Amino acid sequence: MNHAHREVMTPLELTWLEKRIEQWLRFGHPLEMQRLDRYRRRLYFAPGAVFALMRWTQTDDGAAACCIDIVRASQAGEPRERLAFVPTGAERLLHCAGWPQVRTVLRSIEALERRRINLVQVEPDYWRQLAHSLHEKHAKPRSMSACHDAWRHGRAVS
Repeated sequence: MNHAHREVMTPLELTWLEKRIEQWLRFGHPLEMQRLDRYRRRLYFAPGAVFALMRWTQTDDGAAACCIDIVRASQAGEPRERLAFVPTGAERLLHCAGWPQVRTVLRSIEALERRRINLVQVEPDYWRQLAHSLHEKHAKPRSMSACHDAWRHGRAVS
C-alpha cells in the first residue's frame, strides 16, 4: 500500500522479545503488516476496525504483568485517545490488567467464538459494558445476544 493510504489507517505497534515483552493480536484483521526490525512490526487497520491486543511483560526481578485492550480504529473527525501502542490514537473500548480480569475477558471472547460470532463485528458497547462490569465487580453486562442483535438491527436500519 502506498504512504497516502496508510495515513487514513490506524497503526498498531507490536513488540516481541521472548520472555520479556510479548505483544500479539488476539483478534482483528489488519490490512497491512510492516516489519520494523527483528523484534517489532506495525499492523495497519481500516477506520472503524476493531481489534484486541494482548500484552505480557516480565521485569528483571521476575514479576510478570499482563493486560488486554480492545480498540476501535478512529474514523476521520472522531476523538482519539493516546495509546502507547497506537501512535495515532484510537478509541479504547476495554482495558483490563491482571490475570483475573484478563482471564475473564478471554473467557468472554472464547464464548463468542464458540457461538461463531465474528469478534470484529461485535457491538462496541458490548466491550464497553464488559469493561465496566469488570471494574464495578458487581455489575453484569447485558446479554451478548440481545446487545449484538439490537446493534445489528440498528445498523441494518441506518
